[in-house]
Amino acid sequence: MRRRALLQGVLAAGAAAAGGTVTGRPAAAATNYLIVTVEQSANQIQRFSNGTTNWNGTPDWYWSAPAADNSSPWYRLSDVKRRLTASWGAVLVCTSSGTSDLGGRAAMIRESDKAIVWSTIVPGNPHSIERIDGYGAIVTASSRARVFGATKNDWQNGGGINVFVPAAPGGAPSTSFADSISVGFPGAHGVWWDDVNELLVATGKNELRAYRLVTNAGGVITGLSLETSLALIGVGHDVLPDYSSDKIFYTVGGDSSNPGRGIWETTLVRDASAGTWSFAAPTRIHDWLFTKSYSRLPDGTGFWQDAPDANEWWSDTIGFSGRADSVRTGARFYKARFWAHTLT
Repeated sequence: MRRRALLQGVLAAGAAAAGGTVTGRPAAAATNYLIVTVEQSANQIQRFSNGTTNWNGTPDWYWSAPAADNSSPWYRLSDVKRRLTASWGAVLVCTSSGTSDLGGRAAMIRESDKAIVWSTIVPGNPHSIERIDGYGAIVTASSRARVFGATKNDWQNGGGINVFVPAAPGGAPSTSFADSISVGFPGAHGVWWDDVNELLVATGKNELRAYRLVTNAGGVITGLSLETSLALIGVGHDVLPDYSSDKIFYTVGGDSSNPGRGIWETTLVRDASAGTWSFAAPTRIHDWLFTKSYSRLPDGTGFWQDAPDANEWWSDTIGFSGRADSVRTGARFYKARFWAHTLT
C-alpha cells in the first residue's frame, strides 16, 4: 500500500471519529499489524503480528536465503521492505551484506510463491534497499566503497547509493552493477522512497539527504539530483516514515560520547514559490545508542530494533511502545518494518 493512500485513510478515519479536522497523530488503538524483519541467525525474512509478545515457533510467513554462511553473497540479510508491483504482485525487496570479496545481494522475492524474480550482486556491504513506485527501479545503499567492478569503481571516501533501472517503467531492473546509476555517499546505510513527495531519502555519514529523480522523455530514470540535505553527527543507520503522520524518522548510532546519537524526527517542507524542498529542524525523540530501525504504525504505536552494545548489531527483541517487547529466543533481528496491511 502506498504511504499516500495509507495516510489519507488514517487521517480520514481520525477526522470522522473526532467529528472534524485531524491536527495530530491519532491515539494508539488495539490493532494488530504485521511486522516483517530480517533475522540473521537463520538468515530469513520473517513476519509476525505485533499483537503477540512470544515470537517463538514458526513465523506466519518466512523466506530463507539460498545460503547462510560467509562463503556466499547471501550472507547476513540486512534489509527488507514489502512493496506492491503491477508485474509480480506483492514482493519483498531485500539486501544481504555478503562479504568484502564477494559483495552482497539485492533481490526481489514474490510473496505468493517465494520465488526470486530479480537479483543482482552489489559490492560494498549493502545495508538497505528500496523500490521506486511507478518506475520499477531498485535502489541500494552501501556503507563501504566498491571492492570490484570494471567501471565507476571509486566512491568518495567509500559508500554510496546505486539505482538499478529497468529499460521501461515497471519492467525488471538491470542486473548490471556497472550500468547502474551511482551516487557517492560515505557510510550510506538507509534509503526510502517518499511516494508522497516523490523524493528519495537516504542517510549515511553526517547527513540525511533527499534526491529528486532525473528522467528522460520516456519516463526512465537517468540520474539523481540532490534536492536538500540535513547535517547530523555520526552515521545515520536507517530512515523510515511515520505511518501515522507525515514525519520522517532517522536513527543515528554511537556511544554516549556522540552528541548526535538517538532517534530523530523531521519532515520535508516545500517552498511553493521557489519550488524547492528542505528538511525541517530535527527533534531528538529518544536518546538511544545503537538503534538500527524505528518507525510508528498507523495507530501511533512506535516499534524498533535496538542493539545492546557497539559490538553487536542484532537482538532477539523488537520493541513496541505501550506494551511489552516481542521476543524470539536465539534470534538475531536486524531491522523491523511495517508489512503494510492489517490482519483480518
